[in-house]
Amino acid sequence: MSKKGYLYDGTKCIACRGCQVACKQWNQLPAEKTTFFAESGGYQNPPALTMQTWNLIEFKEKEEKGKMAWLFRRRGCNHCTNAACIEACPVEPVKAMTRHPKYGTVYVNQDLCIGCGSCAEACPFNIPYVDEKLEKSFKCWACIDRVDNGKVTACANTCPTGAIEYGSRDKLVKKAKARLQNLEAKGVKAFIYGLKELDGLGMTYILPGEIKDYNLPENPQVNAYLKDVEKLIKPYKDRGKLTANVVKTAWNHVKKKYNIA
Repeated sequence: MSKKGYLYDGTKCIACRGCQVACKQWNQLPAEKTTFFAESGGYQNPPALTMQTWNLIEFKEKEEKGKMAWLFRRRGCNHCTNAACIEACPVEPVKAMTRHPKYGTVYVNQDLCIGCGSCAEACPFNIPYVDEKLEKSFKCWACIDRVDNGKVTACANTCPTGAIEYGSRDKLVKKAKARLQNLEAKGVKAFIYGLKELDGLGMTYILPGEIKDYNLPENPQVNAYLKDVEKLIKPYKDRGKLTANVVKTAWNHVKKKYNIA
């Protein structure tokens, strides 16, 4: 398998949000009603990912030496190598949250998804969102249909500055390392995220500043309470009686037991 991946370079991003529009257009996702300053105290809009928004540019403000600096980051599924969402998906024998055998992309098989939300509970990046009415989980699927036809993802295709790239993960990782060396040689403080996290993310980030400046976990892990949930739902799986409500009840029980918000 020649794993595909993204490279997001925050030093090139101008937060035009063309990637957000392209994602919605290609995937035929409806617009959502928002307000100016939707994210309290900032220009980020919409305020968060949803079932209908799979790609988002996060805005962060940071004061440096008395001056305000903008920090941007593309937020969407990271297509992790050790994907917590796949491990958490209780659907068997074929999981609804699965991996593309050729590209390594993590995607939701909507025909199998029961909308239980276990993937959302387990993801350390809080990415999948569940539509309670449709009982389906939604997130970025890296435009598999485009890639199958020799094209790059919609977000990468539309980015005017080259801040988002899509292709061979190995090649993009090498490019990220070379870019970081170039930035450091110019005196720019930056770092790479995604090289080793969860055995390597499908999204490699080059970000100015420090990790504490961003909404990223320093050491992302699969949810530690997943095993407890699996024990609770096993009798239902064994009898072929597993439902979304069973899984949700199990997660609620475990969170209450361990006093998790």
